[in-house]
Amino acid sequence: MIMVTVLLTACGATSIPDPGADQIVIVIESSGGCAQLGPNCARTIVYGNGTVETHRIGPAGPELVDTGAIAVDLVVDLNRAVATADLAALRARLPEGECLGCVDGIDTTMTFFAGNKVEVFSSVEVELDPNDPVFDAAWAVADAARAATEIPIVAR
Repeated sequence: MIMVTVLLTACGATSIPDPGADQIVIVIESSGGCAQLGPNCARTIVYGNGTVETHRIGPAGPELVDTGAIAVDLVVDLNRAVATADLAALRARLPEGECLGCVDGIDTTMTFFAGNKVEVFSSVEVELDPNDPVFDAAWAVADAARAATEIPIVAR
């Protein structure tokens, strides 16, 4: 894999690895209440070039149901936020999460990939706080990905 370095000049030069067009940047998975009527929970995969895949999570495993694309700038912003964050410190300072799926709500799991970092955050364990730069960028990508793809509702 070829890594491109982007130089940032704010407070000195910092290198941010380019995720590469075919590298996964984030996987966003829903669980809980979205399975109430049928297998309607989604796994959304976003790649470095903005390509989005939406998979239905069901008993037979994930099934690709739609593809689309989002602005690469959103992916770059997310990659920068994750690559420059101290994810362990972020996890430690986030408020405790809650199990929304326990009361027919939807829980979200975000798996981040940036350089050699792979980090999983679940809304059951910690609050995926949109006021934090990492989650602000992640929710922007998630919203754009939902707008770019769809998962038709399937009833049991």
